[in-house]
Amino acid sequence: MNVSKATSILCQRTGIVVVLTVANLLFVISIGCDSTSSKGDGDSPSQLSDRPQFANAEGSLKIATRKGNWTEAYQAAEYLATNSPNGIDGLDPNVLVLMSQAAFQKDHKEQSANWLVTACGNERYANAGRVRQAMIALIGIGKFHEGISFLEQAIAQNPDQNQNRRWLFDFYIGSENRVPALRHGQALVRARQIDVELLQSMSNTERRFLDSAPLSQMVDRNPDDKRPLLGEAKKSFDQSKFDQAIATLQQITESHPKYFPAQALLGQSLSAAKRFDSIRHWASQQSPGIEDYPGYWLSLGDWADHQGQPKAALRAYIEAANCKDPDVVQIWTRMATLMVKLDSDESKNPSDEDLITADFIDAVNRRALGLGRLQQLKNRFTKTGGISQAIVIDLAKSLEHLGRLWEAEAWASIATTLPEDESVDVLGYRKSLVAKLQQDTPWQLDDEQPDFEPLRTALPLPEIESVVSAPSYSEPGLVGNLRLGQAARTVVSDRFQLEDEAQSRGLTFWGRTSETLDQPGIMLYQTLGCGGGTIDFDLDGNSDLYLVAAGGTPPNRDSEANELFRNLGGEFVACGNQCLADDRGFGQGVAIGDVNEDGFPDVLVLNYGPNRLFVNQGDGTFYESDKLLPPEPDDEWSSSAAIADLDGDGLNDIVIVNYCDTLGPVTVGCPVTGMDFMRSCSPMKFAARDDRFLHANGDGTFVDVSSKWNATLESPGRGLGIVAGDLDGQPGVEVFIANDMTANHYWGIASRSDVADQPIFSETAMLRGLAGDDRGIPMGSMGIATADIDRDGDLDLYVTNFSKEINTLHMQAASGIWQDSTSQAGLSDTTLPLVAFGTEAIDLDNDGILELVVTNGHVDLFSRGDEKALYQQPTQIFQQDRLGHFVLANVPSIGRYFANPHVGRSLWTLDANRDGLIDFAVTHQTEPTALIINQSPSQGDWIRLSLKGTRSSRDAVGSTVRITTPDQTLYSYRISGDGYQCSNDPVLHVGLGSVANQSVDVQVSWPDGQEENFVRVPINQESILVQGR
Repeated sequence: MNVSKATSILCQRTGIVVVLTVANLLFVISIGCDSTSSKGDGDSPSQLSDRPQFANAEGSLKIATRKGNWTEAYQAAEYLATNSPNGIDGLDPNVLVLMSQAAFQKDHKEQSANWLVTACGNERYANAGRVRQAMIALIGIGKFHEGISFLEQAIAQNPDQNQNRRWLFDFYIGSENRVPALRHGQALVRARQIDVELLQSMSNTERRFLDSAPLSQMVDRNPDDKRPLLGEAKKSFDQSKFDQAIATLQQITESHPKYFPAQALLGQSLSAAKRFDSIRHWASQQSPGIEDYPGYWLSLGDWADHQGQPKAALRAYIEAANCKDPDVVQIWTRMATLMVKLDSDESKNPSDEDLITADFIDAVNRRALGLGRLQQLKNRFTKTGGISQAIVIDLAKSLEHLGRLWEAEAWASIATTLPEDESVDVLGYRKSLVAKLQQDTPWQLDDEQPDFEPLRTALPLPEIESVVSAPSYSEPGLVGNLRLGQAARTVVSDRFQLEDEAQSRGLTFWGRTSETLDQPGIMLYQTLGCGGGTIDFDLDGNSDLYLVAAGGTPPNRDSEANELFRNLGGEFVACGNQCLADDRGFGQGVAIGDVNEDGFPDVLVLNYGPNRLFVNQGDGTFYESDKLLPPEPDDEWSSSAAIADLDGDGLNDIVIVNYCDTLGPVTVGCPVTGMDFMRSCSPMKFAARDDRFLHANGDGTFVDVSSKWNATLESPGRGLGIVAGDLDGQPGVEVFIANDMTANHYWGIASRSDVADQPIFSETAMLRGLAGDDRGIPMGSMGIATADIDRDGDLDLYVTNFSKEINTLHMQAASGIWQDSTSQAGLSDTTLPLVAFGTEAIDLDNDGILELVVTNGHVDLFSRGDEKALYQQPTQIFQQDRLGHFVLANVPSIGRYFANPHVGRSLWTLDANRDGLIDFAVTHQTEPTALIINQSPSQGDWIRLSLKGTRSSRDAVGSTVRITTPDQTLYSYRISGDGYQCSNDPVLHVGLGSVANQSVDVQVSWPDGQEENFVRVPINQESILVQGR
């Protein structure tokens, strides 16, 4: 191996890992050792005490080096270092290289590196290859950051050393110091030194994907420098292990208080852990220079918002947006959410309206959405193999819309190197970009940025710098009486007793997507499983069940038949064929609702292929016709749906959630290295499909109004879960859709004045804090649980995600504004390794406090890297205490079903035996559907409420119920969709705890805004509440 080959390895994007793991070897090779080299361990003190005098030390050094006499060579080198007339800085660089080689061979590695660094400095860093050799030498002794400073000096004097600049960029990115990295990345782009890895790295602000172990090795080599631990801290931060991140960052900042990337991440970690008192102390310790890092301003903004200083918080977020790292989506989501909150604040000053205008809010939202779209396109480009010209041109256009022409042109240039796609005019588009670029074209065009200057002038900075003392970092923060930042504890619970009684009660059904789900070779279309729902189709008061099947080949109708089970006093009897409701499409999910307002619940079956609407005729049979729904293509892949009155006309409409586009997922697999079969591809390999909004015509048929209602997007999601109801506490119905690997969606009518004519919907998940996690990063989202989880009178959402992504608890902080409260509720660590699908918020013991139930299971059997795949995974139940903190129940003690892992998919509620305890059903990939009967000892009273609209739609979806007892006020919500591929029992069940009286007062806020009181409603039974009666 020679120097050029070593250098080529180091110049790869993954070079930082290679450098840090084999630096010593490369250094020996790069300065030229041979087979005669001594392997001495260094001279002993006695050997060096009697150093010879050299008449010609330089000549002796050269001769000894050629002969491989490293002891003599090193002695000559030491003599030169101490006796040269002009000192070491006056030595010839080539001589210094020989001195460095001799020192290295005698195991004086630090001296060797220092002499090589001096050689570079003596020639003003003109020898680019020698500069890289010196960098390797510094890394070899653990002086990684000294090496970065050394490279900075080299680039400052030789700006055209593009290879060295690229090394510097990679080192900054790999060590999580993006601010200086971007300066060098931009210079490389302007110099046309581009590749995909460079462009990807420049805008990756999401998670750390590089291995942190090589950086940690730097600390082993140089224990006094803890800065390389930043990579490990970032990894902990990305996994929501905030306490662990804080502890690591403390190690760094205690010894390097002016290492700003670590300080910025420390502030963000303290904020994420809600240690706001510690943020006060942290902020008071900062030095000039930290203001260039967005994390600093984000932390101050979070602190100010927590202190009730929203204007100061907004100013801090604006300062973050003006930093030199423009791709941090969290900045824009924070800003957007806060502006909506300020705009809706009734106590705001009239002058505020002149500052925070609707146009300004819209500009910030567009920026946030644009950045989100950019990340999604990059992810899709990677997941599809990095060869699609069409995706790259879309990516370039996204950058152009963001006002970043240099990057747009760079990506367009990359597109010219990819396999040709005749549908895309790559050369023409690139030419149009080149025409817009001049030497003085700024990196970011101001015209595409919101104008922040009026707000920067008018808004105050957070008043935090005057605080000089506060508790230490190690003291956990408190909110009320809730201790935050703790992982969910595992507790043995004797409160819950739950058993699978499906078989004994006659519920025998296995809705699987393939006969070979326990074997390798599962395709993407076979991974989602099948769902089901609760329906009282004969109106006898018993919860019947509709279950979906698949197993054929989409879009054919060759799957196993769906089944309808009638509940006869707690025993289930199959009657799907008899009732004419046994569809044979490739079933995915089901939505239950009254589509024709006749009082009988109907069934919408979601298929990969044409969906089916079964209309309940009231005589125990259903009617199905392809004329009820608007025409749909055979390749539409629908997963879930909600049935609700979206426009307020009293008739239920339908929202259908779609996943990937076309039939590609049926036929296209992805190869497995070393295997002779294919596996499931990432959904990002396939284009997303628009969801569909269907409006009721009033005659039982529906028309697609997605475009007419403005309910389409430039970047559709890959939808899996949906809920519809009064989500924001304002009259009317909103829709939340959980998307897989793309930003979630939140739809609402933009203006209520439009309802009488045509409603105009807008998508505002980013503005409302629901697009992803706390940083606005999209997750692999699937299931949704809705309830007033924290009992503060508004609706919260719990969203399940893929493995290595914690499930997200969105608490509603203000009307229509949600905050990621996962970590402070103790729900982080326990969900990280699992793939979570269905979930519901259920009061299992009627004590008035909700539990979270989650069914888990991987998508296939394959291991990923060194990690063994866990196909079957445990079902989880999270118990909540009265302070809002969750603990993980020790599920094996709950019942036999919970003692074993499962490959769970859909989960929904019912009361199968009408005993006043909520039961639930779970579908699986590798076993029949489970019917989990709740046998827990009841801890209190309960009430069941069936709402019937008259002026509102019959189902009354969008109603909010407030129940008042002598001790508390509880809220419940009439929701449709209910999460992942399912429909819950439409009867609202509320655990009350112990109630002294035998009745409670109930207030219903109907979907049309009418509020109605029902007094002395009896408890421990079901009541029907009819609007206006």
